[in-house]
Amino acid sequence: MKNGIKALVFDVGGSVFDWQTSTRNSLSKLIAAKQADIDDHEFVFKWRRRMFETLAEVRRGVLDWRNADQIHRDVLDELAKEYPSLELTDNECDELNEAWHRMDVWPDVPEALERLREDYIVSILTVLSLSIVVDSSKHAGINWDAYLSCEFLQVYKPEPEAYLAACRLFRAEPEEVMMVAVHPPDLLAAQAAGLKAAYVKPKLEEAGSRGETSSFEIKATDYTDLANQLCS
Repeated sequence: MKNGIKALVFDVGGSVFDWQTSTRNSLSKLIAAKQADIDDHEFVFKWRRRMFETLAEVRRGVLDWRNADQIHRDVLDELAKEYPSLELTDNECDELNEAWHRMDVWPDVPEALERLREDYIVSILTVLSLSIVVDSSKHAGINWDAYLSCEFLQVYKPEPEAYLAACRLFRAEPEEVMMVAVHPPDLLAAQAAGLKAAYVKPKLEEAGSRGETSSFEIKATDYTDLANQLCS
């Protein structure tokens, strides 16, 4: 244990993985093939926003339990109806949904992760499915000590139990675990559960990437800076 911290648990969607480029590139190819007049940025941001809206309904018990793959696909069916000029078939929706499985990482992530793994347990803690984060990690060539998906924790962030379950799995007290993310609301929820928080400045703006950061134990400009602060 270093700096009183046993494990670092990372949010990954937007924090580590660049979901925007992956989904926009896949969608842009379909738009070009269909010669449709559609704003790919608008489309994927609706996709992402509604995914979290649906996830909130799952958390409240309004909808049956389902993982992020199914939620992404359900929302895509809705969007296909709203953008009829795309004329998306079921097979095209399935393939477009695979964009979430081949997300790239930000350039400073791989080296920083390897440095951090020398001193800490370094794990994912995400609302994304296990399949998404395993596939994208292999696609990007990065390694983790563990992959914790809320899919099999049976509780989604930002519920306190999601963070506390991660602590129990690593046989650590909450104060011995640090959540790493670019989204202040995620970090504030982790702190409320007793974890420490490390904020990394986001590479791209997205929903949830703004907010109060003054209470966080670490504020880093990028992942290299994060590793420098935690490994010094």
